[in-house]
Parts: sequence; C-alpha cells; structure tokens
Amino acid sequence: MQIKHLSFPWMAGLWNEVIQSGRIAEPKGADAVIQHFVRGEERFFSPKAIPIVDHGRQLTGIILYMMDVTARRQQDDLKRGVISTVSHQLKTPLTSVRMAVHLLLEEKVGPLTEKQVELLLAARDDSERLYKILIDLLDISRIESGRIKMECRAIAPHMLIRDVCESFQKEAIERSINLNCDLPEDLPQVWADTSRIRHVWGNLLSNAFRYTPAGGKITITAAADNSMVHFRISDTGRGIPAEYLPRIFEQFFRGPEQNAETGAGLGLAIVKEIVEAHGGSVDVESVVGSGTTFSFTLRRADQSVTTS
Repeated sequence: MQIKHLSFPWMAGLWNEVIQSGRIAEPKGADAVIQHFVRGEERFFSPKAIPIVDHGRQLTGIILYMMDVTARRQQDDLKRGVISTVSHQLKTPLTSVRMAVHLLLEEKVGPLTEKQVELLLAARDDSERLYKILIDLLDISRIESGRIKMECRAIAPHMLIRDVCESFQKEAIERSINLNCDLPEDLPQVWADTSRIRHVWGNLLSNAFRYTPAGGKITITAAADNSMVHFRISDTGRGIPAEYLPRIFEQFFRGPEQNAETGAGLGLAIVKEIVEAHGGSVDVESVVGSGTTFSFTLRRADQSVTTS
C-alpha cells in the first residue's frame, strides 16, 4: 500500500504504524492532540487510525477517526494554569523556609539543644519533601504545555542505564537486593533527552527499590524492533492490585497503602509525560505477591524523525 497526498504531516507516521502492525494506531507526544480550525474557531482533536481488513485479514484501507477534545483541552489548560500559578507562588517562601532551617541547623544563630535539633530535622525533611512536590508540579505543567523543549540526541542506553544503576548500588548492597542489568550487546542508540530519560530511569528504579523487600531482585532488560527500543524494569515486590493498574499513571493517584512519604502521586505521571513527549509509550504489568514490571519505549536513533 502506497501513502500519497496526505493532508497533514503527522498522518504518515500513523498510517505506517497501521500498515506495519495491522492494529489501531494513535499518535503520541506532540501529535497526540491536533489543532484545527473549524469555520474560524480553534478546535482540538484526538486522531485514531483504524485498519480496514478483508476476509483474509489483508489491509484494504484505513479510517481516520477524529474525536473532538476541545472541552477537555480547555479544562486541562485551566488546571495547568492553576497548578503553575500556585506552585510559583509557594516556591519562593518555601525556599526561604528551607534556607532558614539549614542555617539554624548549622547553628549560625546560636547553639541548639538536642530537642531543637530533632524538631528542625523533622522540619527540614518535610520542607524538602514539599519542595520536591512543587518541582514535580512545575515540571509536569511545563511538559504538558510544551514549554519544555526536549534536547534530543543519539545516546547509548548501556551507558545511561549503567550510570543510573550505580546510584542505587549502595542501597542494593545494604538491603541485599540483586540489581541485574541484562542488556543485549547490540542494543541500538536511542533518540532522547539525556537528563529527562535519566529522570525516567531514576523514578522507575526508585519505585522498584521502594516496594521490593530485602533479598529481592530487580531486573532491567531491553530489546529493539525496527523502530523502537523497549525497556523493562521488573521487581519481585508485593505487586499492585489489578484495580489500580488503569490509574497508575494518573496525576495525584496513590494507592491506599501509600503514605505521605511516598510523595504526591506525580512521579509516574511525569514518567508518562516525558516518555510520550519522546514519541514513546509506557505500560505496567503486575501480579500481587509476585512483583511488577514497568516498561517504556524510545525511538531508535537511526529511525528517529525530528518533530517540532
């Protein structure tokens, strides 16, 4: 099947995905929502390419389905605006609080009693936790609004994964957790923003360590197909109940067993936003009592297409 005379550039990738996979395809990242003007009015649509097959399961055509998501887009923009404004308003005074606590703990304004040190350490930990939440809120707001430009280049997955794993080696040794990287030698380079993908790896490994008991195992594997590199992080932790899996990447979602110290439920949402901004996808599989596997994909550097 030849692809000719398509109305929009993003259609080519969508059509190719349907032709190669034979399944329904939806754009990811910057093309997940398409802007279009209808009778002079700005509207937003979520496209989906649906294959048409004959009795022999041969592809005979493709249907383009466009769902109007303008109202949802407006609600999301309003939510992002509120989150961004509130986060910026809180960041400055919280920075002052963190600095004041730091100076007090260094006894810059006088000696401290044991009880005062104890209270200040608690205040420091809570303020640092709150500061991280604010940074996560600002990050997710910037990514969703497109204000963060991905500085993508060809990077070797082996080196990046090795560097991230080294930062967890101390915890792995202390808790007798077997951290195993099983990567093929011929794994191709990926097209990615190094710092952003490092954040993805750090978050997923942090989750794996948080829920894997002492003596457990965390395994990293990868494989490549013609266009993408697939990464998997598997653990032998307690697993996630099936009813929570569909919501695991939602902003602010936390399971009932999670406490305040596990964060505000933004880490996996940010992972999803970053990966999709790279044109990839994320997924999760889990069995209670057996463990969890998070997976994500990135474009091969030798197959990447630069998008605006």
